[in-house]
Formats: sequence, structure tokens, C-alpha cells
Amino acid sequence: MKQPATDHRDFPDATLKELAHIPGKAGIPVLGMTPWLFRDFYGTLNRHHEKYGLLSKIGIGLQKGVLVLGPQNCQQVLLDSEKNFSSQMGYRESAGVWFGNAILSRDFDEHRLHRRVFQSAFKFEAMQGYSEGINRIVSDTLKGWEGHEEIVFMPFIKVLLMNIGAQIFYGIHDLGDDAARFTDAFNLILDKGMLSLIRKDIPPLAFYYGQKGRRFVYQYLDSLIEDRRKNDGRDFMSYLVKSTRDDGSYFSNEELIDHLSFLFFAAYDTTSAGLCHLLMHLAANPALQDNLREESLRLPQDEVIFNDVDKLSGVDMAFNEALRLYPSAAILQRRSIRECQIDGIEIPAHTMLFMAPGFNHRMPEFWSDPETFDPSRFSEERQEHRRHKFQFMPFGGGAHKCIGMNFAQMNAKLFMHQLLRQYRVTLLPGYKIGSQILPTPCPPQGLPLRIEKI
Repeated sequence: MKQPATDHRDFPDATLKELAHIPGKAGIPVLGMTPWLFRDFYGTLNRHHEKYGLLSKIGIGLQKGVLVLGPQNCQQVLLDSEKNFSSQMGYRESAGVWFGNAILSRDFDEHRLHRRVFQSAFKFEAMQGYSEGINRIVSDTLKGWEGHEEIVFMPFIKVLLMNIGAQIFYGIHDLGDDAARFTDAFNLILDKGMLSLIRKDIPPLAFYYGQKGRRFVYQYLDSLIEDRRKNDGRDFMSYLVKSTRDDGSYFSNEELIDHLSFLFFAAYDTTSAGLCHLLMHLAANPALQDNLREESLRLPQDEVIFNDVDKLSGVDMAFNEALRLYPSAAILQRRSIRECQIDGIEIPAHTMLFMAPGFNHRMPEFWSDPETFDPSRFSEERQEHRRHKFQFMPFGGGAHKCIGMNFAQMNAKLFMHQLLRQYRVTLLPGYKIGSQILPTPCPPQGLPLRIEKI
């Protein structure tokens, strides 16, 4: 006889019937509002907001739940003072499929324990070492631009960040056949698996190729762990695998691989989206680009390291502005554990909650002229981003705020410093600024740029 469910993880998501009292629109069967979100993400959110308010019922793919908008509502969910919103259950059917029980998919005390694992990997000494390695890779890669007048930036930055990930995250310095197979496998997860609608592990479905890539990634990382525990490497993996529990025992290989693969994805995703959109706007605004270039040229060194990145305040503000308009995570997810209220509306237990950081980033109540690319809004004089703690949340918030935030920001600034000192970028004639938001933010046509050696 089947035992009744007692753990919140054993219950299915709340049904549309249970959400009937909440205004909103679930969309069409199976796909929900997904076609509209793909076609016009922020327009769809704005229409929902105008018609139903800051909280509304919505369907995204097979999942039905509640759209949670506004800084105050997001603060309640993400700070989660009553431990009522599960990240594990929120991402179980999305990121959890590909990255298992990574730090994103752990809750409360378990999350706190595993977050502590990363402390040594993000300390000053480690970050300083990462910055030196990143600089070498960026320098070598930018040499490939010499003699070219045009470049499509998105494919370029994908390759660059994959190489940085292989060397800085995993200590793979011999970028031979194994490393190439690893990056190809990871791309199968990103480009096939995570975009698949039909989850059947059979060819020729995209899900099959994503799972094939995941199996290779996990097997390959598993084969490296013992060696990284024995060496004195300065890569992220070497720090992480030496972390221990309170009793002195190592974390299991499976636990470590979940973390290693997810953080590689998170750093890659954030940095690629931010840099693509930053370059798009700098190419369209020569005066702003020149101002940032002057900031970099005032520094005596061609390559800055972690200790010096705070001197690039202009690049920092511009990167934040790119993430404001185009955050890499279009939707953050949680699931309620018990009945509760958000914004005065009753939320049943086991309800999926969808938050859209980019909506908060564009609310005119908090931002002046929010559709305009204006890095100076982050300056000490204006500080528009500090009107509410959750009006600007490109790295999430609360206990689950991205632990790799400083790494992603450093990575972007190291790249921009070298690029600005060497090249001027402009848009091709007729190019229109914009972005697809789903499945991941990306400028039109992969951002073709005209490049000029300085």
C-alpha cells in the first residue's frame, strides 16, 4: 500500500484548480504562455501586470504557477525569513534536470553547508590567481583579431569563456582532444538539452543529445577529482575538491560534480550575456566607449588583476547597466512549501513561483527613463539602484544570491580592460539594437561588429 506523502518534495505542483482564485492567464495547453514570452517577453509581462497586478496566474511550458513581480514581493520570496520557498522544487524540472543537486537546488541548512564549500575557492588569494590566468587567455585570444575588420562577437565570446572555464575552473591547460570533447559536450547541454521540450532520451530528440553531453561532462570531471585533491593547483576545482565536512570527510564526487558543472554554467551564462549586450551598446555609443577606454588607458598596466579591478568603476557601471536591461536569468523559480500570502493574495502549498528580474529592472517607479542604456545611474552621485534592495537583482538575492558574482564581474572587467586598450568597435550599417530574451539573452545575429586596431 502506497504511503501518504509527508515531505513537501513528495507532492506535485499545485494545480490550476487550486489557483483558480488568483487572476491571470495560464495560456494554451502544454505550452502555456511560452509562445508569447518568446515573441515579446517584457511586453507579455507588462500586459499581465497591467491587467492582473503584481501577482498573477501564469503557465510557462508544462508548469503552472504564479508570476511574482515587484521588488517588495521578490524580497519576501528570496529572503524567505519563514523558510517557506524551496529553490530545489522550483528548479527541479529545469536546471535540476541538468545540474542535479547543485548549490542552486539545495535548501536551508543543506544549502548553507554546501555554500560553505565554496568559501576557499572565492577567497582573495584564489581570485588573484584566477585573474592572472584569465588575463593570459584573453591576451592570447585577442591576438586572433589582428588582421580582421569584422567579427561576430557571440561565437567568439562563447569560445573564449569555454577556454577560461576549462583552465580556470578545472585546471585543464592542455586544450587538446579531451578538452575539446568536454566543451563540445557542455555545448550539447546548453544548446540542445536545456532547450528541449520533449524529454525522451532517444535520438534524434534534442534531450537525448543534451543527456549524452551531460554524461560525458560528469564522467570527465569525475576522472579529474582524485588528481586535483593531490596537487597544489590554483584552479577552482583544486580548491573545491579539498573542502571537507565538519567531520573531516570529503564531499562525494557526485556532489562536487553537480556544483562544478553548475557554477561553470552560471559564470559562463552571466558573463556572455552581459558582455554581448555591453559591447552592443558601446559600439552604438562611441563617446561612452571612449570614456571607458580613457579609464583603462589611465592605468599603467596592460593587464589588471583582481586587486585592481575596482579601479575600473566606469566598466563596472556599464556592465551593471547591461545586466539591468538584459539579466542572464530571465526567470527565477521557487515553490511554496506551505500556504502563505504574497501581496495579500493566498498562495496554496506547492505553488510554483516565477520571478522576472528584468521586470523589476525596468520599473519606472524605481528607474529614470528605464529603457535607456545609461550606466551613470549606478554612479555614487545618482545611486538609482539603491532605492530598493530588490529593484536590481541580476544575481538573485537572499541566501541563494549567486556566490560567483564577484568572479563573473571580475571576468568581464578583465576582458573589457584589454579590449578597450587595443580595439575600437562599431556596429555595422543598418544594425538595430535589440535582444532575444528567451531562451537566453542574445543580441540579433550574434552581434556582428566592425573592429579597428588602436
